[in-house]
Amino acid sequence: MTVKLWISGARPKTLTTSLSSVAVGACCAYPVIVGDLNCAQTRSDTSQCAAVTADAQAMMSRFWLVTLLCVCVGVLLQIAVNYANDYSDGIRGVDEGRGGSEKKTKKPMRLTASGLVPAKHVLVAAVVSALLACVCGLVAVVLSQAWWLLLVGVLCLLAGWFYTGGKHPYGYAGFGELSVFLFFGLAAVLGTQYALSGSVSVLGVLCAVVAGLLSCQILMVNNLRDINEDRRHGKRTLAVRMGERGARVMLGVCCVVAWAIGVWVVMLLWTPWGGILMLSGIGVPWRMVTSTGRKEFRKALSDACFQPPFFAVILLISLMV
Repeated sequence: MTVKLWISGARPKTLTTSLSSVAVGACCAYPVIVGDLNCAQTRSDTSQCAAVTADAQAMMSRFWLVTLLCVCVGVLLQIAVNYANDYSDGIRGVDEGRGGSEKKTKKPMRLTASGLVPAKHVLVAAVVSALLACVCGLVAVVLSQAWWLLLVGVLCLLAGWFYTGGKHPYGYAGFGELSVFLFFGLAAVLGTQYALSGSVSVLGVLCAVVAGLLSCQILMVNNLRDINEDRRHGKRTLAVRMGERGARVMLGVCCVVAWAIGVWVVMLLWTPWGGILMLSGIGVPWRMVTSTGRKEFRKALSDACFQPPFFAVILLISLMV
C-alpha cells in the first residue's frame, strides 16, 4: 500500500472539478465585496454605507483564508467520495475487471477491486477524508458566520455516501449527474460565494450553472465508458437508461449549454475579448464529444477534466481586466 497507490485511488485527474468550482465561487464573490467597499460611490442611498463598508472590510480581511478552507473542503470531500465509491462499487462487484493496470484494462484501476488494499482500509480513508473536510468546513463557517452552510455540508456528506453506498444508492438509479450538478455546481460555487461575501449574485448563479454542467460531463464520459459493465451489474446510470446514443446526445447538449452561457458571461465581463479567449478552447469540447463516439474514453475524460479549470481561469482573467 504505497503512497502512489493511494494517490491513484483518490482519482487526482477529477479533483480539478471541486477546485475549479471553489475558484469560480471566489471569483464571483470578489466583485460583490469590492462593490460594498465602494458603497458610497455605487449607491444612491448612503445611510447604511458605514455598516456595509465595515462588513466588507471584515470579509476582505479573511478572504484568502476562507477561500483556502473552501478549497480544502471541496477537494477533501471529493477525495472522500472517490474512496467511498471505490469501496462501495468494489464490494458490490461493479468494478469487475479493474484489478490490473490501466494499460491492460483500458480503465483506471480501483483499490478495492484490485485487492491491493483491503476494503475496510479504503472505507477508513473515505471517513478520514470526510472528517478532515468537516473540520475545514466548520472553521470556514465560524469565520464567515454563515451557519446555514452547515446544513449544506451535511447534505454533501450524505449525497457522497449514498451515491453508491447504502441499500438503494441513487447513483445506480440514474441520478448521479443531477447530484454532480447540484453539489459540484450550485452548492460549491454559491456556497463559496456566500461564505466569502455574505450574498449570492446573478453572476454567481450563472457561473454555478456552467460549473455544474462542465462537472457533469466528467461523470457522463465515465458512464459512457462503463455502460456495458453497468448494465450487466444492474447499475442503471443515466447512460444505461438513455442508451449509448442518447447519452452521447445528452453529453453534447450539456456541453453546448455550458459553453454558450460561459462565453456570454465572460464576454459581458470583458467585451469582447473574454468571449474570444473562451472560444480559443472550443476545440477541446468538440474533441471530447467526438472521442466518445470513437470510444476513445481516456482522451475524452482528459478533455472533460480540462474544461472546468479552463473556465475558472478565463473567468478570473476577465474579472481582473
